[in-house]
Amino acid sequence: MTDPASNKRRSERVRIASSKSIWNLSEGGAFVATLSPRRLGSIVHFEFRLWPDEPAFKAMGKVVRVLHKPNPKIHEPAGMAIQFTEVSDDDLVRLRAYLNEQKQIRNKRELISG
Repeated sequence: MTDPASNKRRSERVRIASSKSIWNLSEGGAFVATLSPRRLGSIVHFEFRLWPDEPAFKAMGKVVRVLHKPNPKIHEPAGMAIQFTEVSDDDLVRLRAYLNEQKQIRNKRELISG
């Protein structure tokens, strides 16, 4: 993971508008909106659905950043950033496909809105 102070990203983040808890998602991790984040350095197992009719995406990760209060400057809710440490090959393929689909949708919206 990159130095949190530098705010540089290894992978582009995709905002997940349909999820109340997964605020953004990338190949390297996710930001989970929660009022009860785990402690920095905690190992977490989580799963969620990328598409409604597909099996759940499952991953292990490490909490690398905790935000106890919303940050209005960057429009981010309270929560925790999780860096993926274990993702199956199948889930990684599905995650990449999902992220590509979301980027295409976003690009189309930007073209339409001008």
